[in-house]
Amino acid sequence: MTVDITSLGDVNVDLILKGGVRIEDPEDEQKFIENCRIKIGGGAANFSIEAAKLGMKVRMIGSTGNDFFSEIIQEEFRKANVEFRLKKLNVPTGITLALQTDKDTKFLLTFLGNNKFFSISDVELEAIEGEVLYLSGYNLLESLRKDIPKIVEYVKKKGMIVGMDPDIKGRLSFDKNEFFSLAKEIDILFINEQESKKISNDTKWFKGRTLVIKKGSKGAVAFENKNKCEVEGIKLEGLVNTTGAGDVFNAAFLHHYYYGYDLQECLEFANERAVEYIREINSW
Repeated sequence: MTVDITSLGDVNVDLILKGGVRIEDPEDEQKFIENCRIKIGGGAANFSIEAAKLGMKVRMIGSTGNDFFSEIIQEEFRKANVEFRLKKLNVPTGITLALQTDKDTKFLLTFLGNNKFFSISDVELEAIEGEVLYLSGYNLLESLRKDIPKIVEYVKKKGMIVGMDPDIKGRLSFDKNEFFSLAKEIDILFINEQESKKISNDTKWFKGRTLVIKKGSKGAVAFENKNKCEVEGIKLEGLVNTTGAGDVFNAAFLHHYYYGYDLQECLEFANERAVEYIREINSW
């Protein structure tokens, strides 16, 4: 198969529970919800599926656990026309529980599962093909993280462009020196506003490459050399669940980047696709 882009990183299952719950209410041990949905999740997986929807030929490299969720994940990739190389590890598949309450508040609980144990020995380097490598879940892939620079070095020698979303959130450990050492080799870095503040208040550290900062409902901003582009947010009244929207944004941005659009066009298209996705997942 000819590949345009390879996505490497986190794969899990998303369990989305919606409506009718107040988790701080102690009166009942058992709560009842209005809607439930199970879907493929994980930044690398979400990215792959969106890129394929946009017409790109995508290869997904990652892992699953040794359970029935593995079959669900593989079937979702087949339906999306994503070619995949998934190592089945002898651990449970990772799960993210997204709970949307009656207060229009979202809580995320994540069990890393397979993603915690996915390592360099599970990656077939020769399978990383195309013009672009997209890395997702850098800070979640505890066993692989230390070897990601080796992967980047390998693909750089092949002349590939590297994009990355490090997923620096929650209470996971974050080594700034380790991150900055890797970031020097990344061509396009996607972070959100909170991650930007955690890394540095100054964007000069990523000078000479492309830095995209996602600001949620406030839009996004991108820096490339001396060029700065911005896009305003689009108001989405009452649409709280945004799980996966950042991954869709990244895929849409890299799609346009791949096909030679300018920075502003990449940013606008990415923002539009993310909004469409949010409307879609909040419609059920």
